[in-house]
Amino acid sequence: MTTDPSRTELKIHDDPRLISAVGAIVSHSAHRAGLPREAQQDFAEAAMDACRKTFPLLGNDNSANRALRMVIEDLPDRVQVTIEHSGESKPTAGLDSFVGGPKDRVAGKMSASLQDTRVDRVQYETHEGRSRMTLIKYRDERKAKV
Repeated sequence: MTTDPSRTELKIHDDPRLISAVGAIVSHSAHRAGLPREAQQDFAEAAMDACRKTFPLLGNDNSANRALRMVIEDLPDRVQVTIEHSGESKPTAGLDSFVGGPKDRVAGKMSASLQDTRVDRVQYETHEGRSRMTLIKYRDERKAKV
């Protein structure tokens, strides 16, 4: 584990090979942050799942807007993956799933990776036509306090 933060920025198109590469980068960042092997794998799978579920929100044109901008950071207390895109302003995970409601209804709206706590926190925002979702996984000793 290193205490020097690192940051990787990517622009990816809807190609399964690229999504797999995202998983490898996220897993490596989680390793650098000192997460256990299983947490590294789970967080990488959650990030890949979020990418797959975000591509349909981009629309059907073939422009450069059909790409995701991603930032993967490993910090001393956490790893975070930010997925930014233009297109439909709707959270991939389903924002309503984070603000209460019956558990059965919530479970149906979240992807499996996010639902089974592979991530510790999800932040979502839109600004000037851009949507940004950030997945966060804390190191064990610094779990998020809710």
